[in-house]
This record gives sequence, C-alpha cells and structure tokens, in this order.
Amino acid sequence: MKNYKLLILLFGFTLFVTSCKKEEETKDDTEETTQQLNKGEIVSDPAPSQFTKKVLIEEFTGEWCGYCPDGAARIASIKQNHQDLVFAISYHDSDPFETPVTNLYEGLLNVPFFPSAAIDRVPYQGDLSFSRSYWANVTNERLAVTADMGIKLETHLTGNNLTVTVKLAAKQDHNDLYLTVALVEDNVPESSPGAQSGAAAGYVHQDVLRNMVTDNRGDLVTLVANKVVAITYDNINFNYRDINNIHVIAFLHEKVDTQGKEIYNVQGVKAGETHDFD
Repeated sequence: MKNYKLLILLFGFTLFVTSCKKEEETKDDTEETTQQLNKGEIVSDPAPSQFTKKVLIEEFTGEWCGYCPDGAARIASIKQNHQDLVFAISYHDSDPFETPVTNLYEGLLNVPFFPSAAIDRVPYQGDLSFSRSYWANVTNERLAVTADMGIKLETHLTGNNLTVTVKLAAKQDHNDLYLTVALVEDNVPESSPGAQSGAAAGYVHQDVLRNMVTDNRGDLVTLVANKVVAITYDNINFNYRDINNIHVIAFLHEKVDTQGKEIYNVQGVKAGETHDFD
C-alpha cells in the first residue's frame, strides 16, 4: 500500500513540474483577416543554385510561468549549437510583453501548456506545439531537410526608421506561399525585479516578439523558378527598449489557416544589417 501511494505522489509531481498552465482557457482567435497580396517584383540579382535549411522555433512563454526560464535556456543552447541556422520568436502571454498576435497563434498552433513551442510548424507525435523535452531533437530533424528556397534580408536604419527589403528565391515556381516578417528584441530585462517566476531577480528575456511587419498570418507571395523576387517594407513602427537589440526574422511558409502550416525556410539579421542568401 505504501508503494502504491508513493507511485501516485511521484506521478502527480511529474505532471506538475513538466509545464505551466494558465488559469483561464487559451483563446482561439481564428477570426479571418484580409490577406495582403504582395507579390513583389522580379529583380536582376542572381538566384542561388542551392539553399541552406534554417529552422524557426516559436516559443510560448510568460513571466508568470515558473518553468519558462528552463525553456528559454534550452532554446539558447540549441541556437548556440547551431549558430546562424536556428532562430526563435518568443510569444509572451499575460505579461507586459504580450502582443495582440499571441492569442491568434496560440489557437492556430494549438498551444497546450507553457512553455511550449512549434518547430517549423510541423507536427511532432501529432502536436504542432509540444514540450521542451523534444525541441532539440526536432530541430535537428528539421535541419536535415533539403531546402529548395531561401531568403536574403537587407535592412536599413535611419534614426529610428527601419526599412526591410526581403529577397526571395526558389528552384521551382510557387504561387501559394506566405511571407511573415517579425521584429524581435534580445536582452530585455524582466518587467520588474523578481517578475519572472522560477528565476532569480534580474532575469533577462531573449527573442521577445515586438511586432509583425507583415499581416499577422503572412503576406501572399509568388516566386518564379530561379529568379529573385524583392519586397520592401518601410516606415516600420514598433515598440522596443534598445534598437541595437532588434532583429528581423523572415520566413516562408504554407497558409497558416490550413491544416498544413510548414515553414520552409527562415532568415534573421540584426536591424540595420544585411544577410545574403546562403
């Protein structure tokens, strides 16, 4: 009998430490918005003959979540192990860093608990968003995928005015892809001393989503085989603490409202800098 009670206690404790859940139900904001048709223009830049596959981790977090610092540490480790190949966006929920897009993507990516993350928006064991225990392995699997499209980012800062030119290329024609461009900020102090549950005072956030440059669900783009298509976004307004810590992340993906939501490739660069096709 004692052994039976001990097993029950251990099982309950395991469930408790695995993840955090919000007290309220996660909102599923799947209301349709008008998609911006932005085909861009073909430019004379030479198209690459091959592309490097890169991976996007979309993490769902919050300062109230005691296990989220461990999730952030795992993402930092993954990025360190795959420098310039893995990028992250952290969607904050119910804390001062939350943006309106958080609830939308919690619904679209079926977020079950915190911390949770989607890796390139492909399912793992049937789930689009899943436990931090699997993030590293799934990232490795995605890095092994062959990419047939890629992204070049040219960004310019004039004072606090940011202009982003996204250049896209592919080996085949595509008329049903979507481009999402996001702005994230690193080295963001917790909102107040000790605000981050599960961490010592002085906690610093990374990869904090500040704004979507494109439509929240992405902009529809058309790619022509072995040609470079350019799309420019200017007069970009966004919230940030330090412009020197802002990064631009752009990714090509399937329509997010459909069952398939796969991200095919991603690119990131510090605001004001350029990252070529690779």
